[in-house]
Formats: sequence, structure tokens, C-alpha cells
Amino acid sequence: MRKMTITEALVKILEDKHWMRKVFLGGLMLCMPILAAFAKGYLLLVFRACIRGNKTKGLPSWKAGQSFILGLKGFVIALAYYVFPALAIWGAHVTYKTGGFHIFLTIAIVLTSLATVFLPWAIANWLSTGFMKSAFQIRRLFRVFGFFGEYLGVFIRCFLLVLFATGTAFAGFFALLAAAQLMGETAGKYIPNAEDKLANNPLES
Repeated sequence: MRKMTITEALVKILEDKHWMRKVFLGGLMLCMPILAAFAKGYLLLVFRACIRGNKTKGLPSWKAGQSFILGLKGFVIALAYYVFPALAIWGAHVTYKTGGFHIFLTIAIVLTSLATVFLPWAIANWLSTGFMKSAFQIRRLFRVFGFFGEYLGVFIRCFLLVLFATGTAFAGFFALLAAAQLMGETAGKYIPNAEDKLANNPLES
């Protein structure tokens, strides 16, 4: 199956009649801690649409209530994934002047890297079912190893794209929209019956 390219993901954003408004709102909200949940939730709406295999032009419409709820739930999942890395960082801080510092620091780097790489796949599993527990079910998470080379390649491209565009909030949000499409398109190919599961959960549709 043909993979979406970065150029195609960027062009799809530009195909939306209101792309400037959506990017402006998202970039603006992303700068405000209280409103950031709306922006992050909208990115999850885009992510979910691509998991579903949405072939329509442009981007999903802004849905304030749904975006806010998705943003909060996504934050909770991300927080859970970074608990152990945070504990390792705390351990490195406590043992800064002792021999255990380097051990804790190494553990912190490894755990943070693993959490960062696997979090999009965990989020995709949650969005595909509508149930947050899906982001933590081992049998679902282990499916990524069946296509890990492809997944990691897309993740690295998305990471570099977002890193390159971090100069301004608006460019960063534009890049995040493209990354959400790329990761969603990849995850959607490997989540069984993703569209059917989403349709059967009216709370997340």
C-alpha cells in the first residue's frame, strides 16, 4: 500500500478552504496553557480522521467541546506514559553527587525515548476504540512490532518536520497537522477494523 508523503500531508492542509483560520486558531491556542487542550484535541481529531481512512479533501471542522475533551484525555494518557521517566529523572536529581546518578540518567533517557516513540501508537489505539484503556493494553501495543520499521521511519520524519518548524507557534501547528496525518495514515493501516470500532462508539464519533 502506498504511503502518504510529507508533501501530500502538507498539500492536504492547503486544500482546506479555511486552513489559514484553523492554523491561526491552533497556533494561538497552543501558546496558551488553558486553551492548549483545544489545539491538541483538534490535532487528535485530525489524527483520528486519518486512522479512519478519511479521503475527503481538507481538514475536519473545529468542534470545540469534542476537541477539549480529546485534548484532556490525550494529556492524561501522555502523563501516564511519562510517569516512570519522570521518576527516573527525579532519581538522577536525588543522586546527582553519588554513583547512582549515571544509572538513573541512563534509565531516564531510555524510558523517555521509549515513551515518546510509542505514545502515538498508544494514542492511535485509544482513538480507534474510543476507550482510554486501549492505550495501555499490551496485546494492542505489541502489534506495532509487526511493522516497526515503517512506524519508526514515519515517526522520525514527523519528529524532524515538527522540530524544523518550531520557530513559531503557527508553523509548528502547521507541521503538527501534517504529522498527525502521516502517523494516522500509518496507524490506520494496521489497526484491525478501525473505522468499524469508531462507528460503534458514538461518544467518540
